[in-house]
Amino acid sequence: MRNGQQRANLRDIAEASGVSIQTASRVVRGVDVVAEATRKRVLEAIERLNYQPNLAARSLSAARTGSVHIIDAVPLLHGHSTTFVAITQALSTLELHTSTSVLGSTEKLDTLELRHLVPVSADGVIVLGGRTESWTWIETVSSRLPTVCVGEVDLPQSAIGVSVDHRSGAIAAVEHLIERGAQRIVHIAGPQDWTDARMRLVGYQEAMLVVGMEETVLYAGSWDAGAAAGVIDDLPPDTDAVFAANDQLALGTMTALQLAGRSVPGDVRVVGYDDVPGSEWFLPGLTTVRQDFRGMGEQAVKSLDLLLKGKPAESTVITPSLIVRDSA
Repeated sequence: MRNGQQRANLRDIAEASGVSIQTASRVVRGVDVVAEATRKRVLEAIERLNYQPNLAARSLSAARTGSVHIIDAVPLLHGHSTTFVAITQALSTLELHTSTSVLGSTEKLDTLELRHLVPVSADGVIVLGGRTESWTWIETVSSRLPTVCVGEVDLPQSAIGVSVDHRSGAIAAVEHLIERGAQRIVHIAGPQDWTDARMRLVGYQEAMLVVGMEETVLYAGSWDAGAAAGVIDDLPPDTDAVFAANDQLALGTMTALQLAGRSVPGDVRVVGYDDVPGSEWFLPGLTTVRQDFRGMGEQAVKSLDLLLKGKPAESTVITPSLIVRDSA
């Protein structure tokens, strides 16, 4: 910044890089061809002066770049990778260009500056999240650019969210087991730094409380099948049903039970969550809760498109559905 207090503007960038304001604007918007040497000089000035575009001014002048930036803030497991692909395909259908930042789980996200997260040419941002850390940078991004967060539930008012009602999905899973006569239902919980795992645990606890059943929670600490196998020895002897926080944990549960001489569903009924491809071919076929990963991505793009057009948009919560198969 020029004096440590005022935010740099487009004129400052033009003067610092020795170009006209029009040329500086072209580089920022990425809409016209600019000589590579000139473009590099302008970008260096943007970096040096920590320039952030004024969204209101850009909106008034209709200076759209047609570019959307995706921030991937979680590991691309099956569901998230499906949602990510759906986002890119939906943006492509709208003829919007994309760029992506992939953030490692060990990064101190709250200390990152906006210029390290989002290109100055971006019209809007989609965040692919789902962890429970406090990410103050979401508020920073969404206060300057139209922002849609996928998987986040605790959002600043400036951001729009698209999420799944994991609480109701877990309740449906437990109620199904109760309807099938289960008397001792154990929940194998996923890593609690994920919103998904935390809300599925909440749903399990609420469903158990309603019928007055004693809850038993085993914390796998991971989404991997092997993590479930590692806690099966802690199952109470009278366990007759398991609700696992995802399908991989359900797979590990069924395998470990069967290796221990207990049949599924004869001795223990098992329900998973996600309905990953091939879950119907588990042995036995897995009863699970299906969430619409592709639908989440498409809804995120629809919401962002409304915001980019200056129209109102609201957060969306998608209800998952129970898929009944042989395991329960």
